[in-house]
Order: sequence, then structure tokens, then C-alpha cells
Amino acid sequence: MTEILDGAAVAKITNAKTAKRVSDLGKPITLAVVYDPENDGSRLYVGMKSKKAAALGIATMDIPTDAHATTESVTKLIEKLNADDNITGILVQSPLAKGVKEREIFSAVAPHKDADGLGATVQGMLFGDALQDYTVAATPQGVMTLLNHYGIEIAGKRALVIGRSQLFGRPMFALLTNADATVTLAHRYTPEEQLKSYLKEADIVVVGVGKPNFINGADLKVGAVVVDVGMNYVDGVAVGDVNFQSAQGVASYITPVPGGVGPMTIATLLENTVTLAERS
Repeated sequence: MTEILDGAAVAKITNAKTAKRVSDLGKPITLAVVYDPENDGSRLYVGMKSKKAAALGIATMDIPTDAHATTESVTKLIEKLNADDNITGILVQSPLAKGVKEREIFSAVAPHKDADGLGATVQGMLFGDALQDYTVAATPQGVMTLLNHYGIEIAGKRALVIGRSQLFGRPMFALLTNADATVTLAHRYTPEEQLKSYLKEADIVVVGVGKPNFINGADLKVGAVVVDVGMNYVDGVAVGDVNFQSAQGVASYITPVPGGVGPMTIATLLENTVTLAERS
């Protein structure tokens, strides 16, 4: 029988702990969110994050970029936020306007304000498994929190990460490696037959490619743990990258879409923001 990895329930627990930390800290916490207002998805996500942050006692400053934003103009904005002592953490909501080099923008965020852990400095610390404190990208860190909550063993397991973005795949690979899994990173250029072979061997599959029903139950190893990071809309209905119905009965654990990784991402981002405030 397949057990559901209930991200909404675990996020609720995480948020309760975060709210207490905010209360105990006793000082203002402000998260600055830089985003492209022309992107419908970004407006939706920024609104959700701001609403949840307010419920936990965290203030947000939502900063839309202008229609003619460039890498240089957004970098200058980030530099101002870095220098503003009233700003605790900074989130750069991807995607930004066409032509803006996101990797440069992520790395322009000062490490001590990098709420989403996407800058080169903190990601370098993650890949180096550094002993110092650093933030980790919210989505993959949320996945790890979810796996740990359900007591899923990672050490010694074969893990497959499908997707190599800076926001998800690369840090997910590093986190699982640091947790002593044997990890394969696949992506859009991985040959289909090779990917199917990897899937049949993987004890843990984490996928985020943005393709509805990209993986079917028949593709999976029996008993695999399946974490679906995808969020797609088919005929107005939210679905993941995994065909949920066909995976049930094959997977030992699986995340639903919605209600799986999404709530964990927001909860982890706000958790990171409080951590930055405590360190400062």
C-alpha cells in the first residue's frame, strides 16, 4: 500500500515552530521579495508567501521589477537591499524578465541575507558539505524535511534526481549526497532508455521537470519513494510530473500534487528567513 507524504501537514508543524521562533526572537523580521509582476505564476506565489509570512509574524516587502529590467538594474536593487539593515532576508522569485541573468542576480544577494540559498557562495558551501551554517534552497530542503519526518532512510539508498536547475535539481543532488545516498542526476538530455533504466534501479525518485505525467507507475521500481516537485495544469487541474494514479500501488511513499512539496517550499523559505534573523 502506498503511503502519502503529506507536505501540507508537515508544513503546518514547521510553520508552528517558525512562529514560536519569531515570537521568541522579539525583533522585526522582514523578507524582501523581488519579482517580475508580468509573470502570472510569480504574482500568485508571491501573494501566497506574503500571506503565510504575515500569519507567522514575518513582514514582507514585495518589490516588482519594472518592464525594462536589466541584469544591471536588478543587481543595483539587490545591492540596496543588502545594505538595508531593516531587511532580514532577500528572495529573488524566478523567473525574472527575459534578458535578466538570474544566476548573477542570485549571487548578488549577500550570503547572510540569502533566504532561498541560491547564491554561488551558499551553494558552494552546500556542495562542499561545509561545517559552517548556511541556507539551502527551499524546495530541496523542504523535500529533505519531509523525508526525515516520515523516517525514510536515505543513507545507502540509490536516489535519482530528475532536473538540474539551480533552484531544485543541483542542490537536491548535493543534499542527498551529503545524506550518504548514491545519487544520479538526470535531465532533458538524458536518453529516454537510460532514464528508464535509472528509474527501475532507484529507491528514491525526486522529479521536477514541469512535464505532466512524465513518469508512470510502470517506470518505477516497486517500493520506490517518489517525490513529485512538478506543478502543471491540465484542463485547469493541478497535476505533477508523476502519474499519481498509476504510481499508487507501486511506490511505497508518494507526494500528492497539490499538497506535497509546495507547502514545504514556502514553510522552508520562512524557516530560513527566521534563521537568518537569529544569526544576525
